[in-house]
Amino acid sequence: MQFSYTQFAPASIGNFIAGFDVLGLAIAPVNGAVLGDTVSVAADEITRLKVSGNYADWVPQQGSNLVFQAARRIQGWLRQHDLPEWQFMLHLEKNLPVGSGTGSSAASAAAAVQAICGYLNEYQEIAVPMADRWEIMGELEGGVSGGNHLDNLAPAVLGGLVLCPQRGLPQQLPFFDDWYIVMAYNGQQLLTREARACLPAQYPRATTIAQLQRMAALVDGLHRQDPQRVLDHLHDELAEPYRAELIEDYLQCKKALLQQGALAVGISGAGPSFFALSDSLQQAELLADWLRSNLHMHPGGFVHICQSWYP
Repeated sequence: MQFSYTQFAPASIGNFIAGFDVLGLAIAPVNGAVLGDTVSVAADEITRLKVSGNYADWVPQQGSNLVFQAARRIQGWLRQHDLPEWQFMLHLEKNLPVGSGTGSSAASAAAAVQAICGYLNEYQEIAVPMADRWEIMGELEGGVSGGNHLDNLAPAVLGGLVLCPQRGLPQQLPFFDDWYIVMAYNGQQLLTREARACLPAQYPRATTIAQLQRMAALVDGLHRQDPQRVLDHLHDELAEPYRAELIEDYLQCKKALLQQGALAVGISGAGPSFFALSDSLQQAELLADWLRSNLHMHPGGFVHICQSWYP
């Protein structure tokens, strides 16, 4: 009998406006559409990978695929601990577009590492510590994005809105159950490395202090469950001013969405995806309808009404 283990990792919003490289939010469409990656693992004679899903053609099919790389990293961990080096049949169902700002690489890395380690734990009685899993996932994500940061990985594993400190493990923060996230992706590809390259090497002192103040007030508002305090501080001066021009129609869409009642609008991760917040499903539907009618879509683009996702 062949045993298998399956793990899903959702789309996520990195940076979450004021939380550059610090805050990330896991999301799922309210209509049940699959917006995330699923990895299934079974033992095999050699390690190999099958890829399916809506965006299967957007990713490598074997060696350079993050799922394949995850298996190699975990096999290295097994060797280091004098354990049998298992070979795996891997199946990636790729339902997140690459270079979209929806946490695509993080979802693949998280689903792969958690699936492989889950398989080893359940069927081979080999426990890979969570600290080692975080390290492997971070290295995989860093190889794609150009920096080892967890603001997409952590929510893909933990769910909800997650704070990623410089030291210690990521921590889930309170969020608002009645908030809706209208996620828009126009099909444009923008690699994280390219979006990071446009940022300045240094920021003025006043800009840095203001961002720290916003971040502190934002976390305080979340813990107090004070939505207005959070909204008052959902503003970004570190990334959005430099990345906005890289994203087709973003500034025009942001202005229009705010005029139509969006609570806030921000770039998702490095872009080009962006999102609008609403505290009612009816308003979220109006915002989504406007985007579907006005946003110029390339192949692979979408608009989804989402809420925060939890495992």
